[in-house]
Amino acid sequence: MQMEISSRHFTMSDEQHEAIEEALGKLEKYSPRPVQSVRLTLIHEAGRFTADSVLHLKTTEFRAKEVGLEPEYAVTEVVEALRKQLTKFKGKISGKQKGEEGGLGRAMLDGGGIQDGEFAAAEGFVLKDMDVQSARDEFTSQGQPFLIFRNVETAKVAVIYRRVGGDLGHMESSND
Repeated sequence: MQMEISSRHFTMSDEQHEAIEEALGKLEKYSPRPVQSVRLTLIHEAGRFTADSVLHLKTTEFRAKEVGLEPEYAVTEVVEALRKQLTKFKGKISGKQKGEEGGLGRAMLDGGGIQDGEFAAAEGFVLKDMDVQSARDEFTSQGQPFLIFRNVETAKVAVIYRRVGGDLGHMESSND
């Protein structure tokens, strides 16, 4: 991670500089992606210190600006603000990856699915080979939100589900 720490209208001690580097370095553990760079500027004006920071991930930028009576307080507050932003962003990213919007992703989380970057199969899940009509019959007899099966006619993975209007829907994987 590239770090740029600067001060205006005062001289920062080596101990302060090292403490700021350490605090900014800890932000990496809250980031879902590698931190490309972080820039922090400390400004001393009218007896107050303003910490202004920009943190860059590959495609995302986070900004924070805080004021304190001492440079350490301002830096602590700006690091906390960046940590909160990164934590929120990490939750959004992992939520999308785990399918927390509902549907198939949500159902997979309840009994299996992606956990800590690994695929964990739901206990007792078996991908059955059946035709579409047999799958529809079995789906209507169950109380599940969907049924996944391998279509014996096309050899593709398929899903039978209930549409918003109550009708049954059918999807199949593509060859891509």
